Amino acid sequence: MTFSKIAASTAPARTIYRMGLAGQTLLGLCLLPLSAAAEAAPAEPVETLPTLTVEATRMERPLNDVPAAISRIDAASIQRGQRQLTLDESLQEVPGVFILNPDNFAQDTRIAIRGFGAQSDFGIRGIRLIVDGISATTPDGQGQVDGIDFGSADRIEVLRGPASALYGSASGGIIRIESESGPAIPFIETRLSGGEDGFFNAQFKAGGTQGPLNYLLSTSYLDFDGYRDNSEVRGSRINGKLEYSLSEDARLRLVFNLIDFSTQQDPGGLTRAEAKANPRQARQQNLDFDGGESVSQQRVGLTHLWDLSDAHSLESRIQYTHRDFSNKLPFQNGGQVAFVRHFYGGGLLYRYTGERARFSSGIDYDVQADARKNFDNLNGQRGDLALDQDETVKSLGLFVSQAYQILENVELSGAVRYDRVSFDVDDAFLSDGDDSGDIRFTEWSPMLGLSWSPCQAVTLYANVSTSFETPTTTELDNPSGGGFNTGLQSQTAWNYEIGIKGERSLAGRALRYELTAFHIDIEDALVPFELAAFPGRRFYRNAGESRRQGVEAALTTELGAGWSLGLSYTWSDFRYREFEQGGQDFSGKHIPGIPEHYGALRLDYAHPGGFFAGWRTRLVGSFYADDANNERIEAYSVSDLRFGYTHTAGSWTIEPYLAVNNILDESYFGNIRINARGGRHFEPAPERSLFGGIRVRYDFR
Repeated sequence: MTFSKIAASTAPARTIYRMGLAGQTLLGLCLLPLSAAAEAAPAEPVETLPTLTVEATRMERPLNDVPAAISRIDAASIQRGQRQLTLDESLQEVPGVFILNPDNFAQDTRIAIRGFGAQSDFGIRGIRLIVDGISATTPDGQGQVDGIDFGSADRIEVLRGPASALYGSASGGIIRIESESGPAIPFIETRLSGGEDGFFNAQFKAGGTQGPLNYLLSTSYLDFDGYRDNSEVRGSRINGKLEYSLSEDARLRLVFNLIDFSTQQDPGGLTRAEAKANPRQARQQNLDFDGGESVSQQRVGLTHLWDLSDAHSLESRIQYTHRDFSNKLPFQNGGQVAFVRHFYGGGLLYRYTGERARFSSGIDYDVQADARKNFDNLNGQRGDLALDQDETVKSLGLFVSQAYQILENVELSGAVRYDRVSFDVDDAFLSDGDDSGDIRFTEWSPMLGLSWSPCQAVTLYANVSTSFETPTTTELDNPSGGGFNTGLQSQTAWNYEIGIKGERSLAGRALRYELTAFHIDIEDALVPFELAAFPGRRFYRNAGESRRQGVEAALTTELGAGWSLGLSYTWSDFRYREFEQGGQDFSGKHIPGIPEHYGALRLDYAHPGGFFAGWRTRLVGSFYADDANNERIEAYSVSDLRFGYTHTAGSWTIEPYLAVNNILDESYFGNIRINARGGRHFEPAPERSLFGGIRVRYDFR
């Protein structure tokens, strides 16, 4: 039997076979003379893409030199014509990234990178979130994006795949967000947007440079009724980034963030029949118990950057976050949760950049202290105290990383990190006994990569990396009462990856591409479940062994005459390998929450006169909502259209814009609650909706 016939016999083999053919085609780019492109279109100038650098690897490097799957999204894609509310608006085109729940602000956007984070109860889980060099992920592994102002975001980097060798726990992927810096010419800008379902967003920012000081300040106010009943969100945020040059070689960077979201209602999950009958309705129990949350937060971070010489640099950081949180869950027993969090820490990072070698080494130490209380929820009113405990999480990590050019076009890189994470609980609610206790986790995390660049158009790479995730304080909730669930273990993963990426000008048009295949073995995966006594409340258990394998592909190209195209596709075959629970054997079942196939299409147009337009389509294949694979979620596709006009006259810039989300009025679910009891998996997504606004900017020339 020929190789092609063997490859055609199974879907995974067909995918790898096609990847091999695609790889041969891309390698052929090295052999294609530059003159061929010029001869194909002599009338058109050859377009080139700028060299992009990334810092998610803790060393600034050209994107194509990194032996890993990494994507970068720039300001225009984040800001222009967007509602600027959640990360899903910016990351739809990134392969390997799947996002649910952008419309329920009480539960937060659920982001999955190669399945890491897919089963999060709320917020970002299993993924390290870094904003302006400051960790937005707590030592226990939870991250929230409610403090991010997307209206002042300059770029987003996404490192897909385990990276605990660099960042420690909860590093199944890295999302690094960098805010704008103030320009040389000071400016002020306001942006007002509004739309259906009571959507209103007012934003203001100002920035500039004054001598050694560079600054950018932004503020926003959001008032949104939401598509479903009991889904209102109302709040404001203030963000700042100031950088002061102490000398030619040293500078200080201060970043701060203040948020106050007094209202974030939770409409809850519906059964399939309820969602079909009235997709706008809230779950009755969420109405009865006034489901939702409120949060206020203050975060400050100070970074000192010092260039010791042309090759050596030192970076130190300190940070502090105060978070005051309360929520109401749709049940009585302990159904109101309130905590005050103090999250503080620091780190030191040394970098060396030589002609053939790069080296970095560092230490991170962070502390999370939560004073947590649970009360009975008496139809929205606070009842008796049900839990009172102080939870402390401390994480210490030390790492080294090095990349060395062993041949002219071949680079070998490696890293290793040691982490120690401790959880301590001090029970102050002693009427049901003393549940104080502690848990300790220690891990060594290695990573090894190799890249080969036969020409500027092509980089081939392979890597082996690891990650581990300790349970969060929320996931350690004990179904039997107070204290921690000491039976939970940390989740560990080994990732094996090969890929090809690069950029090239063909027929006078520049393109950037990437193609990656990966295999991940996971032990003790953290999986959510519910109990009848606590409907809507999640507990966690370890799931034996699981296996994830997939292929990610993306292409971006300029088509000429103002047109540009972006395509991405992901194939994900994620299954439990060994998992038995409650007398049921889930071995061989698909891991819920991730479709086997999904992709995105982007088509943009920008006229030199100022008119711009963009079309986005997301295609999502079917997937499952539960471990038993009994509830299948149907495939869907969603398309958005936006257009506007940018007019500049002297110091003034005016930009009106209009957008239609879900322009084809697709009926689908914006969020699926994994393993929800009673079939309440479904949170319907908005129908076709219109929004628009105007941006006005003045530059002090």
